[in-house]
Parts: sequence; structure tokens; C-alpha cells
Amino acid sequence: MSEENEGTRELETGKGKEPKNENVGSIIRDVDYLWQWFLENEGIGGSLTATDRRRLVGVGVRNNGFIDKAFDIALENPQFMPPHFDVGTLTANMRDIEDLRQLLWTLQQFVQAVSNALLVHSDSAYRDALRIYRSLQEQTTNRVDGAEPLFRALVTFFSRRRKPANEEPTEVELERDIKRLIHGKGDGEIVIKNERPHMVGGVHEVIDNVHKDKTAFKGEVEGSVTE
Repeated sequence: MSEENEGTRELETGKGKEPKNENVGSIIRDVDYLWQWFLENEGIGGSLTATDRRRLVGVGVRNNGFIDKAFDIALENPQFMPPHFDVGTLTANMRDIEDLRQLLWTLQQFVQAVSNALLVHSDSAYRDALRIYRSLQEQTTNRVDGAEPLFRALVTFFSRRRKPANEEPTEVELERDIKRLIHGKGDGEIVIKNERPHMVGGVHEVIDNVHKDKTAFKGEVEGSVTE
């Protein structure tokens, strides 16, 4: 078997990968195991809803200082504590807070490192995909047999979805068009009409009729692929 065919076979079967990819797979399995272990032993992590989280008080710098001061007072002035107050429970909670905070910091550092690695590999893959796209674009322009269908399969990722004429713009689109008008980079007008409901339903209408300058776009696609 030739080296070229061997290389193609390795790509198709997933062989020929660098050892670090297997290491990543091993990390995923370890993290999943630790996650399940944490849920089983803490009995908290996976059971809180968004509403539950909003009702609970977190420990920022200010709240942490308040807890520390109250703890000091409890140790030095036990005669003033509420009935049946258990200072041992507070002590255990404070120890858990410190341990979990340190764990969270470690995980955040890990997540940042993984995110950076993902970004680097994504950028490399995207640039390779652009090279394929531009090569097919050039071959299609030169009328190379079989290139055009492949080029059309990729060019669809750069097309923008046209919004229905009666669909209101999003807030992001409105802010973008307002800035375009303020800085003289577009023609048109934006009309916002709102009537609060009284005895009958109110009215909320947004008309965004802003046009970009004719020189805003070039022929060659240079933007990001639409996800």
C-alpha cells in the first residue's frame, strides 16, 4: 500500500492521531467519574433549579467577611448565642466554603486552559477549511469539472437568512443600525412606536429601514461562517 493510501486510510479510521488526543479522552472519563462522585457525596450539585439558586445567598467578599465576624463573636461570646445554636455546624460550613471555593478556582483555571486550546485548534481548522473553500472557488471560476457542486456545498454557510418583511428587528440589530445612522454609515430611518395597554391591548411597533453603504461589502467572502 502506498504512503498516500495509508495516510487516507488512517484519516478514515481515526488512526494516526497524536497521543495527546487519547490523553484528552482519558481526562474526559476522569472528569466524568469525579463529577458523579461529587454528586453522590455532596448530594447538592445537581439538584438546584434556577429558582432555587436565586433564593440562596452566595458568599462574596462582603458576605464572607460578615460570616467570619459573626463566627468570631460566637466563639468569644457563647452566652449571647440563639437557643440551640450549634457553632460546630457553622464551623463545618465555613470549612466547606473554603474547600469548595478553592475547587471552583481550580476548575475555572482548567476550563480557561481547555477553552484556550479549543480556540487555537478551532482557528487552525477554520483556516484550513477556508483554504479548501477558496481553492474550490478558484477552480469553479476556472470551470474545472466537478468543482462547482463542491463549492456550492460550502458557500451556503456564508449566506445570510433573509428575515420576513413583517418581522421586527432584534435589539442587537437595532443598536447596530442606530450606530450606523449616527456615524453616517447608512441611509434610512428607525421608528419606534409604543402605547401602554389600558382597557385594550397596547401597541408596540418597530420599523427599521436602514440601508448600508454600497461600498460596505466586497465580492470575496471574508467573514465568519454562520453557525
